[in-house]
Amino acid sequence: MLFNFSLYSQKIVVFSKTENCNLTSKLTSCNPDKPAKREFLRNFVDMANSHPANLAKSRLITPPLEWGKKVSDRTYGEIEYLPNFKNGFYINLSLFNLLPEHEYSLCLNGNPKLAGNDLLPDTVPNLNIERYLDFLSVKTDLHGSYQALIGIFLKPGDYDVRFYVKDTNGYKIVLYHDYFKFSVSAF
Repeated sequence: MLFNFSLYSQKIVVFSKTENCNLTSKLTSCNPDKPAKREFLRNFVDMANSHPANLAKSRLITPPLEWGKKVSDRTYGEIEYLPNFKNGFYINLSLFNLLPEHEYSLCLNGNPKLAGNDLLPDTVPNLNIERYLDFLSVKTDLHGSYQALIGIFLKPGDYDVRFYVKDTNGYKIVLYHDYFKFSVSAF
């Protein structure tokens, strides 16, 4: 496949917690084993090359301190996403003023009363009716920033989930966006 990206620092396709493809790495060979994953990869590349204008945009903020932690008063993030994408979730993620050169985990978190909870693979410890997906670990740059275009291969259906950025030291949530809706259509 020929990749032509110019606006994004990283382009990553996540097929599962253990299988992803960094399309900006010269060392990466991206050959998914299943036809649906290959089709998702092609759609992701096509969408990334077309620079879609119809992305929904949401700001990531510091969570309530009862269930998260504050990095600084200037810490924030933004996600731009397609409200409907075939076989997955397509986002442009930007994080600012986090700890420099520090690892964070990105997560979609469900709610048993909302759509998509049963489509996420893992159960929240001590709360086995709520599900989540820690889909990618990322590392900020020298300024505490991170930017990437990310495609997440998901089960088809409607989702109404939270987006978390969690510190990998203790897994406290440092940024989040409360429940937002998107749909994953099947091929």
